[in-house]
Amino acid sequence: MPLNTNGDCITAETYILNHQYIDFKEKRCRQLQKLSKEHNDCIVFAEKIAAIAETGHTEQLLIGIKLVKEYNLTELEAHLRHEEQTIFALLVQHHKEHLELCITLGKEHGFIRTLVEQISPETAQQDLSDFANLLTHHTLEEETKLFPIVESLFTEQQLDAVLNFKAAKVL
Repeated sequence: MPLNTNGDCITAETYILNHQYIDFKEKRCRQLQKLSKEHNDCIVFAEKIAAIAETGHTEQLLIGIKLVKEYNLTELEAHLRHEEQTIFALLVQHHKEHLELCITLGKEHGFIRTLVEQISPETAQQDLSDFANLLTHHTLEEETKLFPIVESLFTEQQLDAVLNFKAAKVL
């Protein structure tokens, strides 16, 4: 297991941001910890997909495509809808000064979905690399920009609504 500069183990719940190891969920209020844990999982998954893309081996790339599609169905789509229906909706409705950020992040959600749908064996190496890069960038943007705004502006009741959200099953 890799070590950070202090000699501590780097786990799936940590990530390097500007050469610092961050445990996202440890930084967050109680109501956002589940989403931050999912963000940690996104980063770990993106790193796995990036490594598969780097191999360039056809067999590995096909496995990567399958992994991305399964991850989208079992984890990612529900996570994206959770954010859209709780966080983005409330910010757009009550804090229009953050509309531009919500639009940018919403477009990235759409682009992530498009990448998943359009991934193909013929362009798998580039598609997987693009997916991994976008997922990493997007996740870090939410953790470093969006979530601090949410923690500073949302009421306890609004934060509880984020925590207690139950997404419908993806068909």
